[in-house]
Amino acid sequence: MKAELDAALVKDFPLLYGDRNAPMQQTCMCWGFECGDGWEPLIRELSARLEAEIACIPADEQPNYRASQVKEKFGTLRFYLTSGTDVMYDMINAAENMSAETCEGCGKPGKTRGGGWIVTNCDDCAAKRD
Repeated sequence: MKAELDAALVKDFPLLYGDRNAPMQQTCMCWGFECGDGWEPLIRELSARLEAEIACIPADEQPNYRASQVKEKFGTLRFYLTSGTDVMYDMINAAENMSAETCEGCGKPGKTRGGGWIVTNCDDCAAKRD
């Protein structure tokens, strides 16, 4: 993901991404958002919902609820938390499912495609990949 999109997510959701610049011994978020720009709106919407949930937790417990890794794997989004509630995990599951129908490159409707590396792309982005 582009650096400016990464920085905007971290700025807009400080409770969720409080460990973004922590060392690799502490979190995989040190590598940033390991996916294409097309999923930024999906991640942004999920982040807003998770941030709201975290804000409802007592302040002294909020640091326990942080994103620990956000990446693409097998063509879909993977979003990991250090700790979460059932509601949070349901939100994450829904976003991960939506990523299977959203082009990782541009955000248009897409589908999961094989051919070596599994990706979710629209027809235009898939043609550029070939």
